[in-house]
Amino acid sequence: MFNKLKEKLKNWIKKSKKTISGEDTSKKPLGVLDAEKVEKAPKKEKKAKPKEEVIEQEPQLKPQEQGTAIEIETEIEQGVPQEQIDQELEKTEKPTKASLFTKIKSRFSYKISEQDFDSIFDDLETLFLENNVALEVVEDIKSKLSEKLIGKEIDKQDLETEIKQELKNTLNEILIEPDNPLDAIKEKKQSQHKPFIILFFGINGTGKTTSIAKFAHLLKKNNFSVVLAAADTFRAASIEQIQIHANKLNVPLIKHDYGADPSAVGFDAVKYAEKHKKDVVLIDTAGRMHTKTNLLSEMEKICRVTQPDLKIFVAESIAGNDATEQAKKFNEMIEIDGSILTKADIDEKGGTIISVSHAIHKPSFYLGTGQEYQDLKLFDKQKFIDDLGL
Repeated sequence: MFNKLKEKLKNWIKKSKKTISGEDTSKKPLGVLDAEKVEKAPKKEKKAKPKEEVIEQEPQLKPQEQGTAIEIETEIEQGVPQEQIDQELEKTEKPTKASLFTKIKSRFSYKISEQDFDSIFDDLETLFLENNVALEVVEDIKSKLSEKLIGKEIDKQDLETEIKQELKNTLNEILIEPDNPLDAIKEKKQSQHKPFIILFFGINGTGKTTSIAKFAHLLKKNNFSVVLAAADTFRAASIEQIQIHANKLNVPLIKHDYGADPSAVGFDAVKYAEKHKKDVVLIDTAGRMHTKTNLLSEMEKICRVTQPDLKIFVAESIAGNDATEQAKKFNEMIEIDGSILTKADIDEKGGTIISVSHAIHKPSFYLGTGQEYQDLKLFDKQKFIDDLGL
């Protein structure tokens, strides 16, 4: 994602280094410009001398007027205290020392001004937006970065590294490292001997049912027993789809007829798990559009009836701003605990993961990375940031 940014940073930093060394005086760092202004200050005072020459070139005063001129000049000289003259001399000396120190310092360090930062972030903002990062997230990143970089003294040779490191730090603040759901399941099994209940939400076509099947495979691989619940009684062929996965995985499926109350299906699945001592209940729900209020209300009912331990939102990592808006709406209605982002294997941008995490302030638990059951990977925040190319 950030390969383009790396090139832009290098070009910008090369340009910045030229200004520091004096090759480009039009865009010098603040320290260098200030130093030149200070050096030029004493020269302005010296320009006052020509006035005396002009006075000397004026016609000589008549004898009766000369005495008056001499007396006036003497009065002016006597009227200026020596202490004031000394103070003026001190003022002209101090800037010279300061400018020398500023010049030396500017050879080794660089202070990022607000104008410099805006120049950097213009390219970065475009890059983020092109890579499915929501605008509000970009604005937040800009705010965080500006606090860290503007006015900061940075060694010239470390300029590129420092900027990229601060960007990494900002992404680290936005993204959340998830707890492993398997650990939570194991803990509940050991302490309460009750089934761990997980509800899955999302809109049609995001790979929700397939993600449930992948997670069931993962649970079986880790020696947990599973029961599936076909609570999507709304979409045609949804029950048949999850039935195929249940058969392949050899796990029980609780289902009702189409049009049945989804809450009743979830309730029956939990009771079945309690009776047969199953470790985990995975409940599939109808693919609801986040704008359908009546369907969202139905989700609230399922939550009340089944009392889930985890509520997971499923979205496509290539959906961009749509996924962000969906996550917001679902979170407002049922307060989801985290997400699974599918099709991460074909998503070279990665911006949706950043946007969804920022929108709901919850972790991404897993990434779907293929079509096979084993293609479900626990989200690794540090690896994700490293893979962005910073």
